[in-house]
Amino acid sequence: MEIYFILLFMCISVKRLLGIFFPPACLVCGREIDSPGLCDDCKKNVTSIRPPFCTKCGRPFPSDRGVSHICHDCIRGRNRFVMARAVFEYRGAIGKLIQGFKFGDRVSLASYFSDELHKLYNTHHSTLGMADIAAIIPVPLSDRRLKHRSYNQTVLIAAGLAGRLSVPLYQDVIEKIKETPPQSRLSAERRHENVKHAYRAVDSHALTGKPVLLVDDVITTGATVNACAAALRKAGIRQVYVLALAMRV
Repeated sequence: MEIYFILLFMCISVKRLLGIFFPPACLVCGREIDSPGLCDDCKKNVTSIRPPFCTKCGRPFPSDRGVSHICHDCIRGRNRFVMARAVFEYRGAIGKLIQGFKFGDRVSLASYFSDELHKLYNTHHSTLGMADIAAIIPVPLSDRRLKHRSYNQTVLIAAGLAGRLSVPLYQDVIEKIKETPPQSRLSAERRHENVKHAYRAVDSHALTGKPVLLVDDVITTGATVNACAAALRKAGIRQVYVLALAMRV
């Protein structure tokens, strides 16, 4: 026990020393700040998703007046998940950060993004039945894209969230079985066709009938998370919730 407290004291001391000699910097502009994250000026260039939005898919409505309700697409049954929520609108400072995280090897951003997802989870889990999720599942990359990029950014943030929630991370439950063109180059309608049947659930027996949380970095049209949710439901996982860092609106 004494050794534990000695090691703890050493870790705290090292952290304080690092804070003195290497104070935290804004993740966007690099300006010195008091605590990790964004400076006040860069925060002004960040838009969090707030009501009114669709109570199922979480997409904000064009007008900021009125109350949250279910949108037309969700009434039509287009979305296969129970609900989805995202932290930010995908633009401005957040858009730049996510681009750097995905394509610029800025893997150190995973901790900040996991914190933001954790805050989002705490906001919604009690009212939306997310309290008893059995697993956190990241959206996978294809083998070719993973080899090219060397890491899956979604696995990094999902792992951070799993650790904060003490929920198991199942990163091999879904696999991408069809190589597809990048979604960013396609129209909204073609995005859904592009990823249709592109994902398959494997080794999911332990999660049959249990609620799970699917994690992605960006939701654009919802095509990718819907394809993953469809694969999970086909494998017997009936309740799929979705959290994402950002949503294109």
